[in-house]
Amino acid sequence: MKTFDSWDIDDVERTFGIVETKSSDALHKWLHAQHTICPEEAFMLNVLLKDLQMNVDLWNEDELKFKFIGPFVSVVQYNTAAFRVFTQRTLTAVVNGIELSGRVDFVVATGKSKPIQPYFFIHEYKKEHLAESDPRAQLLVEMLAARMLNTATDIMYGCYVIGRNWFFVVLQGDSYSESRQYSAADEHEIRQIFSILREAKEIITKQAAEKA
Repeated sequence: MKTFDSWDIDDVERTFGIVETKSSDALHKWLHAQHTICPEEAFMLNVLLKDLQMNVDLWNEDELKFKFIGPFVSVVQYNTAAFRVFTQRTLTAVVNGIELSGRVDFVVATGKSKPIQPYFFIHEYKKEHLAESDPRAQLLVEMLAARMLNTATDIMYGCYVIGRNWFFVVLQGDSYSESRQYSAADEHEIRQIFSILREAKEIITKQAAEKA
């Protein structure tokens, strides 16, 4: 068994035979979907933006998660009758004969008391200058494990967060693509991040309906 947090990107690519592509249709479509932000959502985003701008360099990992990421993601409303948010849950799967296991920070999945079919991950919550591990590699390993558990789709979506910066990743077949950096401390880009997260909810809704 090898835990999620013990991988780096070279190990992931070599062990599982995946390669990075600079762009993909799925990633482009995800990043460029447009969603209307209602006045109530805009108000909440502005409150969270001001708090992040003032405190992001002072918060520790737990404070970043509790004071910004949790409330921010709650505005997207991922909890539905078909799927919901789970945090700090153990995920285990065998990929290419290797048992992968570990706790995931945030996953949207079917299930009530435990995640059953995972669809979307948010990983890490590290401060910008203290990121000692490889969040992209750990996210990809989680997505590879999730794909073994979710027979509904070959494509997996996720993102990792380092301080104010968000990076979005798509895994499809034997390749993955990563977005540019989006800063949640920028008043324009926080809206882009929100729209991307809202689009992830739309994608999950379609995937879950096809599986039902």
